[in-house]
Amino acid sequence: MPGFRLDRLKRMTDDTGVVQHALYALPDTNYGYSIDDQARALIVALKHFNLTGNWASLDLATTYLRFLNYAQLTDGRFHNFMSFDRRWEDQVGSEDSNGRVVWALGYTTYTGVEEDLQMTAKTMLLRSYWWLDRLEYLRARAFSILGLYYYLRAEPNDAEARRLVAQHSEALSSAFERNASPDWEWFEDCLTYSNARLPHALLLGYLVTWDRRHLEVARRALDFLLQVAHMDGPDRISLVGQNGWYPRGGSCARFDQQPVDANALVDACLAAYQVIGDRRYLSEAHQAFAWFLGRNVLGKPLYCESTGGCFDGLTPDGVNRNQGAESTISYLLSYLSMVEAGQLALNEVTREKQRPQLVVPRLAPLPPRPAESSTPDSSSVIITS
Repeated sequence: MPGFRLDRLKRMTDDTGVVQHALYALPDTNYGYSIDDQARALIVALKHFNLTGNWASLDLATTYLRFLNYAQLTDGRFHNFMSFDRRWEDQVGSEDSNGRVVWALGYTTYTGVEEDLQMTAKTMLLRSYWWLDRLEYLRARAFSILGLYYYLRAEPNDAEARRLVAQHSEALSSAFERNASPDWEWFEDCLTYSNARLPHALLLGYLVTWDRRHLEVARRALDFLLQVAHMDGPDRISLVGQNGWYPRGGSCARFDQQPVDANALVDACLAAYQVIGDRRYLSEAHQAFAWFLGRNVLGKPLYCESTGGCFDGLTPDGVNRNQGAESTISYLLSYLSMVEAGQLALNEVTREKQRPQLVVPRLAPLPPRPAESSTPDSSSVIITS
């Protein structure tokens, strides 16, 4: 059984938020904080609380949400980088970083358990609608779809949220259709970072829009990505390296492979299994998770038993032994997603008295709004238990 402990995340977190970088296992205070890490850590904390009832996780969630609230600008967008002495280092964060916050806020709105936490996240998300309508980059659109899907699980009658999901899902599918060819079934001319979040988002977009075109694009793109990931054979995953990426017509970079990409692949494969019902995707989710444990191009584990953290990636010289926030959070997210899917178990379950009813989210299609003319075919969606 692979390990799971929140020790490392707690040590990386102070009263401001989770520190972005590490020098080996030591939080590196030469750097500060980013909203990317606070957003992902917020999802980890909520998933852990929802699975275990451990109130310490809810305390962590409050810390991360407080940071995101402080990062929000008056126009609804967010700063990204803060120095260790609590000074903002940018005017506004990138579209991708802002999209990750929307993902976390939507998830919190649905699974925050404490009503005040949920209402805070909802208020922050609603302030973001105007700029969500103006997103241009595909990954930012994808992160936003993920968040809006979970928000709509709590607020299914929000017509604007549904419109935004439809708009961004259409943008992703259209990009794929313009760019794809028989030997390159992808949205862009280069496989870069967080690749699996694109088909993952379309799977959830399909559950909102009932547009089977999005489902088909998601399936084709994920299958292509998995084909690339098995460049070393069928028994292991090799991720697109960040030192060169994979340009169309070129060669795929072997290094630096990063945990955030393995996490995206785990989540996308689990979603595909739940939505499409093909057990092949469940097997692929297991293989993507095994990347953390040593079934990778170097045959080296990235999960660190002694700290409960995760090393920063695979390089030509071996494992990058720094244990930054993104890497550790990526491992924790992957583990908890596998637990939610019934594929792994947690070694800690707290059954405290007088705690709220736990909410363990599973994918489910949203019913169409009454004003919508299309009638969903419920037989077209397979949600596995």
